[in-house]
This record gives sequence, C-alpha cells and structure tokens, in this order.
Amino acid sequence: MRETVAAYLLGPAVMVLVCAASWVISRRSRGAIEQRVTRWLDGRRPHGGMRHRH
Repeated sequence: MRETVAAYLLGPAVMVLVCAASWVISRRSRGAIEQRVTRWLDGRRPHGGMRHRH
C-alpha cells in the first residue's frame, strides 16, 4: 500500500478515535465540566455599575 493511500485512510480513522475518546470523557465527567464552566462564567460577570438595566 502506498503512503498516500495509508494517509488517506488513516486521517479519518484518527478523527473517529479522537471523537470517540472525547465523547467518552465528556460522558464520564459531565457534572464536573458543567460546574467548572458555571464557576468560570460566575467569575466573569460585570461588577456593580456595569450591569445593563432595562
């Protein structure tokens, strides 16, 4: 098999493996990631007079 054919077939296979690994990790630590994002967003809210009021 030539290198180009191997690279052509290996690219999508690697992408599938990376997607499957990220899916498994996200399923396993779903609550922890959501808590981390919520904490990050809470820390970046505008202060006092910078709030937009209607």
